[in-house]
Amino acid sequence: MSEIFIRKQEIKDGKTDELREWIDDLYSEAEADEQGVKEIWAEESLHTISLFIEHAADANYFVWYLEADSMEQLIEAREASTHPLHEVEDAMMGDVLVNPAEAGEFEPLLHGVSEDRPDELTIQQLSAPSR
Repeated sequence: MSEIFIRKQEIKDGKTDELREWIDDLYSEAEADEQGVKEIWAEESLHTISLFIEHAADANYFVWYLEADSMEQLIEAREASTHPLHEVEDAMMGDVLVNPAEAGEFEPLLHGVSEDRPDELTIQQLSAPSR
């Protein structure tokens, strides 16, 4: 069974639209280098990544959902990566997040995976491009 990870990070005041622009850039880069994304995902054992913005009373938060065969493998591969997509991701996090190292505390209660889910890489941008 795969492992899951959720990360919740506070967005700097006034930087939510900028975060959307960074995500647009990441999406464009991923579309342009699908083979590179496939290689990254294979090295990291990544199956799923979903990104959200939570609009809370005190602040906006960037929320990540990750699913991988091994979170340890994912972290080790990510730390060793020199791929340009990761450089964009690092710049984004430093620019728009209050504390890029913040992770939050989440207690997993249930995770189900269909054995029949597709085996191909599909990346879908769910919001309209911000530019």
